[in-house]
Amino acid sequence: MPCFGSRKKAKRKQQQQQQQQQQQQQEQAEVYRRPTTAPNELDVPNMAAPTEAAGLDGRSLRAGSAKSANSAAVAQIRQEYNELKSKQSEHLDVISRQSAELKELRDMLAQQKQTENEEVNKDKLLEEREKEIRKLMDQMNEMAAEGLELQLAEKEQMLLDKDKELEELNKKWAQADEVVRPALQQVTEQLEDLKKANQEAVSRLADKEKELAILRAQVNRRDRKKNDGKDEERQKRLNRLTMDLENDRIMIQKLEELNQQLEAQKQEHEAILQSHAEEMAEKDRELVQHQKSLSQLKQSQERALQALERKQAETIQALKMQHQSDTEKLRERLDHAEKRAKSEMNDEVEKLLQEFEQSEHAHSVELANLAQSHREQVTKMRQGQKAELRNHMKRASMILEDTQVPDLPSAKVMPLRKTTGGVNKSIRWPVAALQQNAIELNPRDPSFVQLYVSGVSGNATIKRNQESLRTLLEANQVTFQIVDVAKSEPALQHMRRQPKSTGRMLPQVFVGGVYRGQYEDALQHVEEGRLEEFLRPAAGAGTGAAGGGSPTTPAPGRTLRKSDAQRSTASLSSNEPVTPTSTHASVPAVPPIRRKSYALDDDAELLKELEKELNEQPSHAHTLQSF
Repeated sequence: MPCFGSRKKAKRKQQQQQQQQQQQQQEQAEVYRRPTTAPNELDVPNMAAPTEAAGLDGRSLRAGSAKSANSAAVAQIRQEYNELKSKQSEHLDVISRQSAELKELRDMLAQQKQTENEEVNKDKLLEEREKEIRKLMDQMNEMAAEGLELQLAEKEQMLLDKDKELEELNKKWAQADEVVRPALQQVTEQLEDLKKANQEAVSRLADKEKELAILRAQVNRRDRKKNDGKDEERQKRLNRLTMDLENDRIMIQKLEELNQQLEAQKQEHEAILQSHAEEMAEKDRELVQHQKSLSQLKQSQERALQALERKQAETIQALKMQHQSDTEKLRERLDHAEKRAKSEMNDEVEKLLQEFEQSEHAHSVELANLAQSHREQVTKMRQGQKAELRNHMKRASMILEDTQVPDLPSAKVMPLRKTTGGVNKSIRWPVAALQQNAIELNPRDPSFVQLYVSGVSGNATIKRNQESLRTLLEANQVTFQIVDVAKSEPALQHMRRQPKSTGRMLPQVFVGGVYRGQYEDALQHVEEGRLEEFLRPAAGAGTGAAGGGSPTTPAPGRTLRKSDAQRSTASLSSNEPVTPTSTHASVPAVPPIRRKSYALDDDAELLKELEKELNEQPSHAHTLQSF
């Protein structure tokens, strides 16, 4: 916020500048007044001269003194005019400075809105961040679940592979068993057959040995009484039996060897079956251990997932709590900043409005006082001029009576040209010209909108309604003119002559010079969407019939153009039309105040006319002297 203590320094500087300007103007006035005393001092001896030539010289000196007095009066008027112009420029500077302060306030309000937008953006960023965190958490959960699923799938695949290998081994052992079992069974059967054959052979051998022993015993007991033939047969039989016995022994050895081979094969097969059983038991133990490790891995993964989910939920909850606390703090700060900005802005705007109104009121009062003093000075000056002219006329008539010119019987004293319009004639001062000629009470355009307001009203409701109605019309792109009834008496009388406007509060809306309604009526029509109907010109608007009087025809070139429509938001005292601007900002823009050149032109023309009239007065005196 701008420091309003700087205004005191600015006012002090302005007061010092005004004092310096007043001292300079007093010095200039003294310089202008010095030559006026010289002719008066020379006037006494010239009046006392007895000759006619001396009388003529005295009259010429008096004419010169009158001319110098007139020039001094013109110089004094010019000096006052310069003072007024300097004061007006100072007031304009003050208004421009205050408008700059308003602009700073508006910029600060825009910055506050920007900070609010930044806070809103921060909230959006926090929400986006929370969404991203949620997405990341979901992705992490999905990745963890996918990782566990992959591990489980790998373990299951390994188990399936192991099962397949085990099945393949079982199939191989079953196939080998199927291949070996018939051979083993055949070998065992052969072994059994061999055993039986061996037993039979052993039994036969035992029988033969018994028979042989019997035969030997018989041979030994007999006295060898038998014949040689019988001995030979017996010998042959014995040989045959020994051969059979040898053959049986050889067969028994072969059978024993085969039995040993079969036993060795059987032992080998039993060892192979034992090793296969041991391998199967080892595989079973490995499978059981693998299942246990897989179940432990599943349990550990489930516990890790539960811990991760619990931790994630705790972090999300903490983040939500922190975000909620941050948003609550930001909202509290935002509400506090909005309340503080609104209160400070309202206070500053009220102060500025009061200062604007006070400065404008003081300026208008000062201008009115100066205009009154100028009128009084001009009337006094004109009365003095009239008295001086009467004296000149008396002296001229006395001279004419003394001379008695017989050659000019038809000569008549030419009447003096009336240079002034009398006491009752109104003088074209800038304020009067602005107040009377700048407002069209009955505009030529029947659809022209005028807003009747009061720039010096102290009622807060009226001020607020005036500002709201002005903003409402600008927001709806309505071109209108503001009429300050506190500065224009004809406008006040015109407003009072309206039948519907009597007894109603300001502001009031006039269309084509006819009363249409107040702020509440305009607001109701805007809410209902019937603003065009509200601003539609009434029947007979612009012809002067609605106002009850003749229409006021403005002087050519004195009505303000729409292109020059500029006004101040604080004072609401300008009589120029306003073209609505954009309404996206909460505080209306304060346009720069332009200096009105037409008022200065009128003052310059007035000074020129006064100088011309005062310069023409000595010529009238010379014409009287010639007669």
